[in-house]
Amino acid sequence: MAAIGHDFLGSESCQACHPDAYAAWQATAHARSRDVLSAAQQKDMRCLSCHSPNQAEQKTAHVSCETCHGGGQYYSAQYVMKDPELARLVGLLDPAEKSCRGCHDGSSPSLKPFDFAAKLKAIDHWTVERQKRKGEKVQAPLLPPPAGQLAKSP
Repeated sequence: MAAIGHDFLGSESCQACHPDAYAAWQATAHARSRDVLSAAQQKDMRCLSCHSPNQAEQKTAHVSCETCHGGGQYYSAQYVMKDPELARLVGLLDPAEKSCRGCHDGSSPSLKPFDFAAKLKAIDHWTVERQKRKGEKVQAPLLPPPAGQLAKSP
C-alpha cells in the first residue's frame, strides 16, 4: 500500500489529464473493491484495509489511483507531471509488486495464488496513454467489462 504522505484529490482529478488511464481503472475490480463487501464487512477494518484502504484517513472509497500512486496534492499540477523527477520528488509513487502484495497475499480469505505478471496485465492503464504520447497507433489493452456488463460475442 502506498504511504499516505499527502492529501488525496480523488481519482476524478486524475481523469482530466489521464482520461484513458481513468477509463481503464474504472473497468477494473479496484474501482469497485468496496462494493463487493457485505454490509458487515464494510464496517470491518480487516476487510477495509485492502478493499478501501484510504477511507478513514482520506475519505476515499475503493482502491483508487492514489492508493497506489500516492496522494496527488503536490504532484497533480500539470507542470509537475511534465517533469517525472519532480513529480516523484513531491510524492508520485511507482508501485511495484511489493505494494500489491500488501493485500494480494496468502492471508487473504478469498484470493487465489497471486501471479503478479498476469494481474499487472489486468490493470493495464498506461499502455494507451504511452502510445498516444509517442504518436504510435493506439491499441487498447484487453480489460474485463465493467461490472454489470456482459461481454458481447462478435
